[in-house]
Amino acid sequence: MRLALAQFQSHPGDKTRQLEQLRAEAHRLRGQVDLLVTPELFMTGYRLPTAEIKALAEPADGPFAADMAALARETGIALLYGYPERAEGTVFNAVQVFGADGDRVAGYRKLHLPSDDERAAFTLGNRFVTFSYLGFRVAPLICYDVEFPEMVRAAAIAGADLVIAPTALRRQWSMIAEKLIPVRALESGLFVAYANWAGAEADWDYAGLSVIAAPDGQELARAGDAPQTVIATLDRNAVAAARARLPYLKDARMRLSGLL
Repeated sequence: MRLALAQFQSHPGDKTRQLEQLRAEAHRLRGQVDLLVTPELFMTGYRLPTAEIKALAEPADGPFAADMAALARETGIALLYGYPERAEGTVFNAVQVFGADGDRVAGYRKLHLPSDDERAAFTLGNRFVTFSYLGFRVAPLICYDVEFPEMVRAAAIAGADLVIAPTALRRQWSMIAEKLIPVRALESGLFVAYANWAGAEADWDYAGLSVIAAPDGQELARAGDAPQTVIATLDRNAVAAARARLPYLKDARMRLSGLL
C-alpha cells in the first residue's frame, strides 16, 4: 500500500478552503498513492469555539462527505479524513473513509476526549472499528486514542496491520510524535501512521512531525513542522517479520494483566 499523510495548514471554519487544498493535493498525487490521510477534524479545523464546531458539524452522508466521495472517484485515491459528525442528536469527533471508487468504507468516533474543550463539544464514541483495504486490516484511531498502549494493542489483537491516527498535536507535546508513535508500532508489531496539522490555529501552534512508523519501530517517513505530504510504501510482510522477531503479542499474559 502506498500511504500518504497530508500535513496541511488549517483554515478554521472554512470548509471550502479545506476541501480545495485536499483536492489540489489528491490530484497532484493521482497514480502515486493508494490512500491519503488528513489531520484530525480536517473538515472544519480543530481550534474553534464549541458552538461553531457544533454548527459546522455534518452527518456522515452530508455535503462534505459527498464532495469527498466524488474526489476519491476522480483521483482513484482512497481518503480518510477527520470531521465533526452530527448523529444521534449529538456531535462526535470522527473520521470516515471513502474507497477509491467513492464508496464509504468505514467510520470511527473518538473514544478518548483529552480536554474540557473537547468534552464540551463532543460525545464519546463507544465502538472500536477495523476495515480492510488492499489486503491490510486497518484500525482508525484519533489523536489521544493512540497515546493509550491498550488501544493499539487492541487493534493488533483484532488483526490490524495498520493503525491510522489523525491528530491535532500542539508543539509542546512534540515528544508524542517523535518518541511515542514509533514505540506504539514496535510494541504491537504493526504500522502506525500519525497525521498532524502544520502551522497554527488561534492560540495553538502545531508540532507537525507527521510520521509513518514500521512494525519494527523504524520511521518510514517523517515530516518537519511545515505543510507537506509524506509518503511511504507499506509491505504487509513486515508485520509478520516484526512479530516473529519480537513476539510481544504471543507472549503477553493478557489475562494476568487484567486486559482480557
